[in-house]
Amino acid sequence: MSFIENIFSALFKESKDFNSMPVEAWNTIFEKYSFSDYLPYSVYDDENNLFYNNDDTIGFSFEIAPRSRVSGVSATAMYEILNKMPEGVFLQCTYYGSKNLESKIDGFMYEHSKRGEMEKKDSELVQNAINENASFLRSKIEEPCTKTMRTKLKNIRIFFSVVSYKNISKTKLLTFKQDLYNILHSNSFFPMEMGAKELFEVAFEFFNPDIFYRDFPEYDSSKYINKQVISTNSDFLVDDDFVKMSNKSTWLNMTPQSISEYFHIWEFGQKLGDYMSDSLDSNQFNDIFIINTSVTKKDKKRKQAASRNHTVIANQNWGEHIFRKFAAVKKESVEIIDRIDERQDELFEFDMDVLVSGKDYEDASLNAQVVESFWNKSGDGKSKIKLDRTKGIHHLALLSAMPMTMNKEYFHTIGGKYRTLFADQIAHLFPLETDYTGNGTNMPVFTTRGNLAFIDLYKSTTNFNGFVVATSGAGKSVFLNMLAFYSYARGDKIFILDYDNSFTGLTSTVDGQYLELNPDERTISFNPFSDIDSKERLTEELPYLSSFIYLLGSSKLAARAEEDEKLIKTEMQNIIMSQYDFLGNKLEITHIRDTIMKEHSDDRRFTDFAKQLGQYCKNGIYADWLSGPCEFSMEKDMMGVEFKGVENHEDLRDPLIMLLLYHIGKVMYSPDPNKPKVQIILDEAHRFLGKNPRMDDFIEQAYRRARKFNGSMIIATQGFDDIYSPSGGLSRAGSTIVNNSAWKLFLKQTGPSTNMMINSDIFGFDGIDKKLLRRIKTKKGEYSELFVISPEDDKSIFRLVMPRFFYYLTTTDSEDKKKIQNYMEKLSTDKISAIRKIIEDEESN
Repeated sequence: MSFIENIFSALFKESKDFNSMPVEAWNTIFEKYSFSDYLPYSVYDDENNLFYNNDDTIGFSFEIAPRSRVSGVSATAMYEILNKMPEGVFLQCTYYGSKNLESKIDGFMYEHSKRGEMEKKDSELVQNAINENASFLRSKIEEPCTKTMRTKLKNIRIFFSVVSYKNISKTKLLTFKQDLYNILHSNSFFPMEMGAKELFEVAFEFFNPDIFYRDFPEYDSSKYINKQVISTNSDFLVDDDFVKMSNKSTWLNMTPQSISEYFHIWEFGQKLGDYMSDSLDSNQFNDIFIINTSVTKKDKKRKQAASRNHTVIANQNWGEHIFRKFAAVKKESVEIIDRIDERQDELFEFDMDVLVSGKDYEDASLNAQVVESFWNKSGDGKSKIKLDRTKGIHHLALLSAMPMTMNKEYFHTIGGKYRTLFADQIAHLFPLETDYTGNGTNMPVFTTRGNLAFIDLYKSTTNFNGFVVATSGAGKSVFLNMLAFYSYARGDKIFILDYDNSFTGLTSTVDGQYLELNPDERTISFNPFSDIDSKERLTEELPYLSSFIYLLGSSKLAARAEEDEKLIKTEMQNIIMSQYDFLGNKLEITHIRDTIMKEHSDDRRFTDFAKQLGQYCKNGIYADWLSGPCEFSMEKDMMGVEFKGVENHEDLRDPLIMLLLYHIGKVMYSPDPNKPKVQIILDEAHRFLGKNPRMDDFIEQAYRRARKFNGSMIIATQGFDDIYSPSGGLSRAGSTIVNNSAWKLFLKQTGPSTNMMINSDIFGFDGIDKKLLRRIKTKKGEYSELFVISPEDDKSIFRLVMPRFFYYLTTTDSEDKKKIQNYMEKLSTDKISAIRKIIEDEESN
């Protein structure tokens, strides 16, 4: 007899049926045994990777990667698994909404400690800011993400585990294990074997909520596993309605009372957390939770009994015109008999427990009401699952919810709430879906279901570029400021082309450079030739430089400029090379202009081009910007350049933007193996994109070069029409930006811009994507939503939640800056401490 059966026989000496273990009896057991005795985990066989358990079972477990959107393909994989199942085993899928985000937060902190290792100056400020952000993330594990986003941060983990009784041969069990692994792997669920250490860590985390993750003990292979997973300091209160664990979390259990016919796995994915409806903030699991799905195959005897029962129903004849409901039941029974007897379809027994938690019974009960409500909602009548709370078996449901803990007694005897279904029905009831959470640790964002995710442009196998589309007020500047700061903190070199001083707060905070381009106030030389120190270097830069000079002198008539381009650029390259032989890095555009006039004075194409160059040459109105030694340098790792002052100087604006990218690119293209990552951010790019075909060509080259040299370029515009025209499709620059951007990010846009993007068919949006794009919103003071297309082509909604600390750290608001200064002076303290005090005072008020 198994361990649990022995306990039952001791407590219930008279043979009689029961469907619950009374709390009284459970508490009697507690007087004799410790809680850990009810866990089956015993020893692990490292050779065969199998667990030998104290309830006479053998088992194994995999952790899998969840899908961001499940579909019929996932259901087909589950159907295949079910049809490989032998009799005498329990297949258990445990969907765990864990609070353990420490490894992700630790990874975030470790990556962003690099700035402090590189330099001492200002590193303390940056490290303090990262620490504050990490504390902010940890706080959202215990409290709602925002006022309206009531769910807390979670880490979704999914375990597939199998236990078999010893009447099943080890060979058959290992064969099924290999089948399960192969099916999961071939369907990109990436199964990972769970050994004793991994299982111990999951169980210890769950059963000891009072113990912080950093204080977990090490697994000891010399002890039984179950004797290690519960601390002596942990205690449990068992009630008919709930289980309380160490005064930290209260759990209660629900189970499906009815499931709509023809339920689809996509609809079930919505029950794991809504991301579609307008009520999605309400339709969530607010705290940690478990969905435990268990399946076993009916043996021949039980299958024959099911067939006999349905045969009885099918042979009844009460008159269909009187008992219409019975007629439907009879029809269903006929179909079931046909599937069992004629088609030889296998029957399975299926059970599900939905366990939710809260800080106390009242909180857990409210969380359960939320889940009950949205699981019972249906837009089409097919997606309802009616949940009811169980009574008297919460503690047993909890014990059976961990990986590899399902047993015959709970499944058949005590719970007895399983339902008989065919494989194609059960295949749609596996919890497999969560949100895409990225694969980096750079910029933290939240998903609508409360998962912690990260955006890292450098996590891509294609390129590290991106583009952002957002209307005014949608949170674009906040997003770009945060991206720039996190990239800087991990050691990247950041260049920002700014408009309207959106990044002055950030650059001043980290003691970066900020340059304002304004011909009415000062000039600065960007002469590209003065830094070229060899003929080889010039040869490398020649295509880029010739494109730049052609932009300066080409005709304003697009057709004429395109017609002359090849001829003039080829000759100009020859002139540049010959003049460099003579002048070296003292070469200026004036010398190129004079040589063209001298050697091609009889060709109007060349003379027109040379005359157009005149405004950038000696005595020209923009001569000082391109003459003499280059005065521009990026001395620090954070630099912002404001170009609003040259916006109305079209003939200067585009050349300066090109030259800025050229000089920043020299860092990117450096052969130094220790060079930093370079992040280039071009904000308000709609102000120069599409205005000049030559400028578009230059942006195209910059994007391609960034891809080639592992640089990252991200362009931000206010509307999709900045790179797309309904009549002509993507512009030339737009095609380059889209095709060379692994990351595509869309914040809230205007209606026409959204419709244009959806109707363009460029991104292959399906019906769900289109609905999500149309409902992107910004909740002032709480979050901005981003629709993100990842390098893996995953399409997801993220929420950008700015910590209050970071807001004050980077604000450009004059009143808030004055407030910080006042606190610094009043308290005689630094900026970090002043901001902390401001936030403390705000919260207390």
